[in-house]
Order: sequence, then structure tokens, then C-alpha cells
Amino acid sequence: MRICMLTTTHRPHDGRIFEKEAKSLAKEHDVTIIAPSDAGGVAEEGDVRIVTIPKPASTLLHPVTLWRVFRACLGEECDVVHCHEPDALLLALLLKAVRGRKVVYDIHEHWPSEIPFDLGLPEVAVLTRTLASLISPVELLLARFADAKIAVSESVAERFRGNGTEPVIISNYSVTDQAPPVPKARNSHSVVYMAGNMQMFHGIRECIQAISRVKATFPDVSLTLVGNVREDIGAIAAKTDPRPEITMTGYLPYRQMYETLCRGSIALLVFQPDYYNAYIGLPNKLFDYMLCGLPIVASDFPEIRRVVGAAGCGVLVDPTDPGAIAEAVIYLMEHPEEARRMGENGRRAVLERYNWGEMEGRLLGLYRYLNGSVMA
Repeated sequence: MRICMLTTTHRPHDGRIFEKEAKSLAKEHDVTIIAPSDAGGVAEEGDVRIVTIPKPASTLLHPVTLWRVFRACLGEECDVVHCHEPDALLLALLLKAVRGRKVVYDIHEHWPSEIPFDLGLPEVAVLTRTLASLISPVELLLARFADAKIAVSESVAERFRGNGTEPVIISNYSVTDQAPPVPKARNSHSVVYMAGNMQMFHGIRECIQAISRVKATFPDVSLTLVGNVREDIGAIAAKTDPRPEITMTGYLPYRQMYETLCRGSIALLVFQPDYYNAYIGLPNKLFDYMLCGLPIVASDFPEIRRVVGAAGCGVLVDPTDPGAIAEAVIYLMEHPEEARRMGENGRRAVLERYNWGEMEGRLLGLYRYLNGSVMA
């Protein structure tokens, strides 16, 4: 089959869309990704064709992006449109109506809470609640017309149960063959935190305050932030005494990202309960940390708790409390054998259970089913 993966907000080389789903589907199908970028163009990345659409500088001009993405997809010869956002779903259904294409809706987020947050609206505001109450029924209505639905977790899938086709759970588990071997020796006081686009809801302020407290016990502690940092880290750190040592790597390709993580000794995953989507999230960085054999200090949130608890790979904390984060980091540094055991538990859990190989099988199985219906 010919598959067009359509996204209106994710970058072309998104970890889930490109590194996992597109590369897996390309083993059996022709795959094209259409995604917004700073510049337009067409490129071949292995067996995946990538069409980038220039996006306007202002998010207020997002409708321009939608039109450009729709026009690009309209010009593609494909059998299935695999879309990744509610507005991309609307575009895909228009293509289904005019071109008869199958539609797969890939649900990464709890969009009724994510969209108001992306617009900068406070979660407690009446406008936010009103907007969320409008988004949810519209998304559910549109999703009923998709030929198949995919959800990143059970929490995300829950809203779509009994709404047309049942969602297939395809989680952001790690691609195990991309990670380097776990080093025998690590810098025992190096703390790492990774995010694609690091924002305040990732707990940056709380992390910096926590590492500052750790510094009183372990003066050589350091914090490495892996990814694009949107906030003014310098300003936050300047208000912290003692000021911790912080390194910011910017965006790193997959292999280099894993190499950087493997040089750390403890990983942080302290999402803040700023909005519902963050609270129910199951971030792919959790499984990347586990694959790198890192003990994890993580938010005590439902999906994260389920994995960390089952694997025995970390310490769960109240992410809003820098003192609790600091205590967990200090505990792991003071108990290196237990920290090492947690890291080993996490890596073994990924290799045996939380790996992309299982998810790839589900994805390819779904498309074999769709291919049968296309052929029919």
C-alpha cells in the first residue's frame, strides 16, 4: 500500500512518526511523510519519503499550514492517510470524501486539554474549559469516520472506547537497536533530563531547585538538559543558590541522544500536573531512560507509575516539590548498588517487554488488515 503520514504540528523527524512508525511501515509499504517545517522540500530518508511544507512564523497563521499540508497530500497518490492531530484528521476525512482514501487516526495526546495549553490558556480559566468542551465532541465525531484508530496509551484511548472502531494501543516504546551498550562506569553524580522541546511543565524550575539542594551534599553534581530548551534557564539558575552546573545540548539525533544519556547516572522525568494531558502522559523518554540503564526519578502519575512500579526502575515523587526530587536523587547517589539494580531492571524490562518490536508487529498487523479491505 501507499501510505501518506500527515501531521500539522509535529516536525518531520518526530520520534514516533518517523523513527518508529514510518520506518516500520516502510518495511512493507511505500511511505511518505508530509509535515510542516521552516523550509519546504522533498527528501529521501532511507525508505521513507519526506515532504516538508513551509510554515508561517506566527501560530496565528496555522490555517495557512493546514491549507498547504492539505494541498500537498491531495497531490499524493496514496491508499491510506495516517494522521496525527484532530485538524489533520479533518483534512484526512476530506480526502476520504473526495478521493476515497482510508483514514488512520493516530492519537498521541489528550487533545481537549493539550490544545488550550498550547494556546497558552490557563487550565482553570472558563475559556479553557469551554474550549475543551467543544474540542472533545468534535474530535470524537470525526474519529467515528476513521477506518482505524491508534492510541499511545490506555489513558488516551479511554475516550474513544465504544466510538466506532476500537483503538489499537501502540505505545512509544524504545527502538532497542538504536541505543549504545550501557557503560560499565558512569559519572555517578551526573543527572540528565531529556525533552524534545523543554518547557516549564516539564519541571525545569523544580529540577534546577532540586539539583541546587543536592549540591549541598554532592558538590560535583551536574544537570544535563537534552533537547531544545524554550525557557530562560540562565535566569532561573541565577535565582538559585547555590547555582548548579547545567549543560544544555540542544536537539540531538537519536544515536547521539542515547550516547549523551548513557553518560549520566540518574534520569529525571518530573512532568508537572499543569494540565490533564501532562498528568496522563506516557512519555517515550521514560523508555529511552530505561533502555540506557538509568534509574529514574519520576512523577507519581498514573501511566508513569504503572511502568516504573512494574519494572522497579526508579523512585516516584511529587514533582511539584523540589525537596522531594532532591531527596530521591540524593538517595540514589548514596545507594549506588540499588541505583544500579534499578537501572538494570529498567533495561531488562525494555528488552523483554517495552520495546518497539512488539508495537511494530501491532502496527504492521493493523495495516495488513487495512490492505485486505483496500484490496476487497
